[in-house]
Order: sequence, then C-alpha cells, then structure tokens
Amino acid sequence: MTTTDTTTTDTVRSLMREARIPASDAEIAAYAAAYPGVRAGVEALYAPVEVRYLDPALRFRADAVGPETPWAGPPA
Repeated sequence: MTTTDTTTTDTVRSLMREARIPASDAEIAAYAAAYPGVRAGVEALYAPVEVRYLDPALRFRADAVGPETPWAGPPA
C-alpha cells in the first residue's frame, strides 16, 4: 500500500466515521478505490469560474399557473 493509498483510506475512514456510517474494512477499501474519481468529478463541477456560484438545480414554482409564467427559474 502506497502513501497515497493510505491517505485516501484514512480520508474515507474519517468521512464514514464523521457521518456515523458503519463500514467494514472491505467497504472502506472499495470506497477508497473509488474516492479519487469521485473527488475529481466534484472538483470538475466547480472548476469553470462562470458556474461556480450558480444554482445547479431547476426549481419548481407552484405559483406558476399558466403558460405565460415561467415555472423554472426566477420570477419574470
């Protein structure tokens, strides 16, 4: 096991402990193997400066009652 593997395993173990999620050593090892890819994916979401602070989800507006009222996004 390399230093990076140990660090990643320790990170995953700490995250699981902090979240109070019980996990066996086999589960920790599987999560640690996937962690670098997941971490890179999350970091890629925030990499473009233009989208860093945008809301990534559409919001349903219950007050949008007709076709003239936009149901996704801020009120017109």
